[in-house]
Amino acid sequence: MSLKKKLDKSILVLIFIVIVVIVTTTFAYLQLRTDLFTEALKSGEPISILFALSGDQSYRFFELFIYHPDTHKAAIVFIPANLGLIIESLKRIDRIDTLYRPNNLTDLKRKTEEVTGVEISFVVDLQEENIIALVDLLGGLELFIPNPVDLNTQGIRTLLPSGSVVLSGDKIKSYISYRDSLEADIDWVGRKQKFLQVLLKKIGEKHPFLLHKDTFPYLQNFFKTSMGSKALASFIMQIENLDTERIIFQRVLGSTRVVDQQELLFPHFDGQLLKETIKQTMETIASSEMLAEEELSLSLEVLNGTSVTGLARRAANVFQSFGYDIVSVANADNDQYMKTVILDRKGKLEAAQRIAELIRCNRIFSRVENDGDFLVDITIILGKDFDGRYCKE
Repeated sequence: MSLKKKLDKSILVLIFIVIVVIVTTTFAYLQLRTDLFTEALKSGEPISILFALSGDQSYRFFELFIYHPDTHKAAIVFIPANLGLIIESLKRIDRIDTLYRPNNLTDLKRKTEEVTGVEISFVVDLQEENIIALVDLLGGLELFIPNPVDLNTQGIRTLLPSGSVVLSGDKIKSYISYRDSLEADIDWVGRKQKFLQVLLKKIGEKHPFLLHKDTFPYLQNFFKTSMGSKALASFIMQIENLDTERIIFQRVLGSTRVVDQQELLFPHFDGQLLKETIKQTMETIASSEMLAEEELSLSLEVLNGTSVTGLARRAANVFQSFGYDIVSVANADNDQYMKTVILDRKGKLEAAQRIAELIRCNRIFSRVENDGDFLVDITIILGKDFDGRYCKE
């Protein structure tokens, strides 16, 4: 009997020890987990946050925010809801937003990582009512709208003033959701990227207010994220350092095709170009040099020196995906160029060399002409060695 009592006591002690270990381990894990953002900062590596912004399907979209803690520079990659992909769980090609589940972005995060080649650190789910509430909590967002907007689409009236204006939550909802059939895609995407840019800027400016013990609980209700409370607070404090004026904007370039009565956007070169673009962008924001912004303001001319139809347009898409301004796409003086050449028109040979590296071209020349076309900084003449993406030996 006494032996049984001793065994019972031993078992109880063992159970107690196990419970203490579990509780201690769980507590330590949660303490670490609640401030994973600070842990990520310490690594010195870029931090990637996937923002899912959703109302109805007409303006559901996703943006990948990539921030480098050492340089405080960042990029925003726009990912449209109609991005066409193979969805393994559905065993068919469909829109990426079929993976969106409110308050559960696991599948969407995994697929976005696959598409972009970026390991995503955190996710933020901003649903329509929370976007409105968050913007109002911040006191509105300041934006520049070049032209007034007065649209009536499917019975929904959109009215937005022009100039530098402060928009309330309801107006911001209109700003990111309306679609004008006459608006260029780059401007449509730009509005959504601008929204996230000014949102992050305002969060940084208002961080003392947002982190106040009376305000922070409200913010957590609107800002649904995989970060713990401490991590979210660290994120808000860090965003104050963000260089919002030099954020690099990228988007998915591709071709549109109809699949199962849906218009889907398929990335160029099976998505490889997008991954390369993002990789170079991450290298740019990791650099403390100021050259990148100056380079992206270069004006490029792309000329087809072959008989291959559409080759210049394909090359232009490559350079556009890296953020360069294409001012002209045309045919060269003849279609018998064997080798691709890069011509520096403005005495910017180093910039021309970096552009040549994007397509693996090794024929770069300086042809500065004082009486030439001053709109063009660099001319790319495509030869028969160019396969649509790279120059082949």
